[in-house]
Amino acid sequence: MIKRIYMHFWRAIVYFLVNKIFAGTNPHYFKLKASLLRTIGYTIGKNTLIVGPMTCTGRLSIGDNCWIGTNLKIHGNGNVFIGNNIDIAPDVTFLTGTHYIGTEERRAGQGYNTTIRVEDGCWLGGKSVFVNEITIGTMSVAAAGAVVCKDVPANSLVGGVPAKIIKSLKS
Repeated sequence: MIKRIYMHFWRAIVYFLVNKIFAGTNPHYFKLKASLLRTIGYTIGKNTLIVGPMTCTGRLSIGDNCWIGTNLKIHGNGNVFIGNNIDIAPDVTFLTGTHYIGTEERRAGQGYNTTIRVEDGCWLGGKSVFVNEITIGTMSVAAAGAVVCKDVPANSLVGGVPAKIIKSLKS
């Protein structure tokens, strides 16, 4: 019980530091923010730069050499796995909690958690949203404002609401 209270308190302190005191692009703060976030259970790879602020109620793993823009939001108790060499623009949201369709009495039925995977080399545009159990394939791009609710094949540019493949990026 005491350990759980301590962790809750420490988590609040870490979020305060990352989101209020050290938020921004000051190069002296990037390693410190990553170290602080590791202490509350997140995996943060080498040379990954997190601007902050950020919100995460689930589990988060970020690979090496990533750029995580301002206002990253991860809602739900699911998992988000971000590969290596990923660029995430400002205001990107991952929704990892959802519900089965319920009865006429209440359409939001039983809740469940999902896992969202972003494979290596992707670029997620500003204000894009990712929903459901999905994988964003390697070297893909989600346009700004896209709402991605299906798997994205590797080397694809997707955009729109709901997101659709705009073109193949294979060279």
